[in-house]
Amino acid sequence: MPYVPNTDRDREEMLETIGAASVEELLADVPVELRVEGDLDVPGPLTEPELLSHMRRLASLNRSAGDVVSFMGGGVYDHVVPAAVRKITSMAQFYTAYTPYQAEASQGTLQAIYEFQTLIARLTGLAVANASVYDGSTAAAEACIMALAATRRSKVLLAGSANPATRTVSRTYLAGAGVELVELPIKGGVTDLDALERNLPDAAAVVIEHPNFFGLLEPTSAIGELVADSGALLVASVDPISLAILAPPSAYGAAIAVGEGQSLGAPVAFGGPLLGFMATSRKHVRRLPGRIIGRTTDENGRRGYVMTLQTREQHIRRERATSNICTNQGLVALGAAVHLSLLGKEGLRELAVQIASRSHYAADALARVQGVGLRFDGPFFREFVIELPFEAARMKHELSRVGIWPGIDCGCYYGDMKNCLVVSVTEKNSREDIDSLASGIEAVIASGGRA
Repeated sequence: MPYVPNTDRDREEMLETIGAASVEELLADVPVELRVEGDLDVPGPLTEPELLSHMRRLASLNRSAGDVVSFMGGGVYDHVVPAAVRKITSMAQFYTAYTPYQAEASQGTLQAIYEFQTLIARLTGLAVANASVYDGSTAAAEACIMALAATRRSKVLLAGSANPATRTVSRTYLAGAGVELVELPIKGGVTDLDALERNLPDAAAVVIEHPNFFGLLEPTSAIGELVADSGALLVASVDPISLAILAPPSAYGAAIAVGEGQSLGAPVAFGGPLLGFMATSRKHVRRLPGRIIGRTTDENGRRGYVMTLQTREQHIRRERATSNICTNQGLVALGAAVHLSLLGKEGLRELAVQIASRSHYAADALARVQGVGLRFDGPFFREFVIELPFEAARMKHELSRVGIWPGIDCGCYYGDMKNCLVVSVTEKNSREDIDSLASGIEAVIASGGRA
């Protein structure tokens, strides 16, 4: 039997339901040059030692953030992860990739999720958080679905300064839902307030990112005031570490707060696994996707943890389900809870201060390099944008040859910013690392584009 146990008749019925005459027609949107013709060129079987040797050779071709001086970011950040995080999450009673959501989940699992929810609620200043979702981009898209249902409107305003992944995932989510998605223009690196005000009538949600993709702090107070009387819900996508020194989303009127939690206890690891968090006010708690764990007492007065809410179509009538999304793997959320607990309030603040201090040192150092300038003037956290005398892709290529990853090429996402790099700094970037980046960029510029 083949690995895919669908019969020819099964496939015919599926194609008929979809409305495609053949598998080839179903895949018509995939460019021909990306398709494999004929059988895969796969070598014969290997013994276990041969396979291990082969995999080691393949692994040796990769370079990780630990092998270079890295200033990559864009939502996934290379932070110090305390050894205790890995030690605790590797314990046999926790170490599973399966999402624990059945009613019979153990008290330990339920308590771990409850603690995570509590920490996220405290960070965001909102009343309740769910057990997490797949990633920050998914969380933002799910927040749009929440707002659409809550307001019974069909327009979403999404900041053009938000992470490209968030914008892409949101477009995909809303594409088949009859929703008007308006991407707000950027002015000075942040959301254009005039454009926001013009588009507010009949909007269900206004989605901003703070700090945004460029690292800039959005004018949250002004945005909150504009949205407050419009009937729309303000959705704030936030960096959890920044909340140690920036006002929480609740302070500027956000009805829903979302974000990417990878920076809390998870490695970079080729971009995953990630951790989307979501929090909201009591008013909208029943529209939160995924599930919520609550704390209670039994008839003997003993503390216990229970599955309080799970509004997936598996558990309630489909027409009343908020989403069919599943919770993120509980292990990643547990790692975030452990990391936050180890840092504590003061430790998290110290981490945020270090990141802010080192990123501003880096911006000053790079701004002094001949031919380099800061693209935007506003206040920023963690990330900032530099403008180069030639395309950023070229600078990335040259510096990668000497073991420096200088940042994200803005030209991949913004057509008028091909000469710009988003440089990201964490507590792992020492002054020596930053000085190496500055001298590396200076050398490439001086040589006319060669490292």
